[in-house]
Parts: sequence; C-alpha cells; structure tokens
Amino acid sequence: MGKKVIWTHRADADLSQAFLDLLEESKSIDTTTRIISEIYESTQVLRENPEIYKLDVLKKDNNGNIRAYEKHTYRISYLVEQKAVYILRVRYARKEPLEF
Repeated sequence: MGKKVIWTHRADADLSQAFLDLLEESKSIDTTTRIISEIYESTQVLRENPEIYKLDVLKKDNNGNIRAYEKHTYRISYLVEQKAVYILRVRYARKEPLEF
C-alpha cells in the first residue's frame, strides 16, 4: 500500500503562494493550475518509493531522512518517516538557496 503523504502547513502555504506568484507572472489560470497540480501530484510517487530522490544538501545536520527534488523550477523538500512522508516546503528554485 505504501506510505501516506502528508503536507505540512508550511508546505501548503508555500504551494498557495507559488500559485499566486505564477498567476501574477503568467496571467494564465490554466497554465498556473496545470503547473501547481503537477507539483502536487509529483509527491504521490513518494508513497511507494520515498528514497527515489537524493538527500537534501541544504538541510543542516541532515541525518538521512530529509530529501529534495525539483519540479517546474520548484524545490520540494520532504521528510521520510516509518509510516508517512511529510512534505516540508516548496520553494522557487531560482531564489538564493536557504539552509534550514
């Protein structure tokens, strides 16, 4: 069956802000909706294979359970636990990298 994918409040807020930023930039609700939907749906692969992506190099003192990947120039960071995968943040990848 796989692990459950859980979006944290911060990641959900990040995705909402990304929607607003994309809409302002593109002026197209269809394009914005498609991109945000693809980012959201990309996390579902983590249910069956959470170790598919590399460790998050921007995470200080990463003990091996925080990973990250990019989709549509957005960087998605997530935490792998025994029964669930937690989406931690969604950030535009072209910004200055922030360690957390």
